[in-house]
Amino acid sequence: MIKPKLLISRCFSQPVRYNGGIVNDEFISKLKQHIEFIDLCPELEIGLGVPRQRLIIMDGQFSKRLIQPETGMDFTDKINEFSRKTLSYLTDLDGFVLKAKSPSCGVGSTKLYRNNAVKGKTYGFFAEAIKKVFLHLPLEDEGRLRDEGIRNHFLTRIFAFAELRNILKDSEAKTLIRFHTRYKYLLMTYSQKHLKELGKLVADSGIPLDEKFKIYRLKFYEAFLKRPTLKRHVNTLTHLMGYFSRKLNLKERQHLINLINKFGEGKLPLKSVIELLKSMSYRFDNEYILIQKYLEPYPEELDV
Repeated sequence: MIKPKLLISRCFSQPVRYNGGIVNDEFISKLKQHIEFIDLCPELEIGLGVPRQRLIIMDGQFSKRLIQPETGMDFTDKINEFSRKTLSYLTDLDGFVLKAKSPSCGVGSTKLYRNNAVKGKTYGFFAEAIKKVFLHLPLEDEGRLRDEGIRNHFLTRIFAFAELRNILKDSEAKTLIRFHTRYKYLLMTYSQKHLKELGKLVADSGIPLDEKFKIYRLKFYEAFLKRPTLKRHVNTLTHLMGYFSRKLNLKERQHLINLINKFGEGKLPLKSVIELLKSMSYRFDNEYILIQKYLEPYPEELDV
């Protein structure tokens, strides 16, 4: 598989936290073996050292402020300027993994203070800037990635986006056709609307190839914005079963239907059904199903 390119918080690799610590996260350590990444620490980049006095986000009268309570210093302008400059030159990224609860990097998990009391949760300043600039790229912190659904959605997106980024360098119509074919059932699961739109786009010979690739990339990103429901997965699994249905005996067919229904009821993991579909694809030598990214959208080593 093509390795995704991610920006990650430096504290997952080096001891740069405010207290001089490093974040040891089992999943992030495993993920780094399958990606290319650049790392940074916004708080270091705006001139703060290690260790340093803590920062908090205060709910100001007109906007949020990044404050160092012990010194009373306001770093809002510095973090905003750093974010603007940094994000203006970042290219060819497939996603972001930042530090949870951080006043610079938290993804909706950072404490928001008002009058020395916690008012609620908010985005860190750098994370919020990323969300505004890179609308369609996945942005998570290690806390959110502990949720299986969020983690699977994130992994599916970054590996799909990495492969698309790679094939766009090719700039050949046949390459895009092959890519779209492999992603048919994954797209069906995420958005049937986008699957149809992208299919028409690929087939339209009247659009210049460069323009077609640009439109395809944007619509492909859009297709993966929302996590698919169990119902959508069941629909895809049923479609895939249709390739073997007439070749199975009654008991085999009923067994597969029962497994799909159990998955739809939340009683069985998706992987159990997919492994059976893979076995049937090998049994009936169905190469078309075996090339579908739906069966393995990211390396199985990242399943935790």
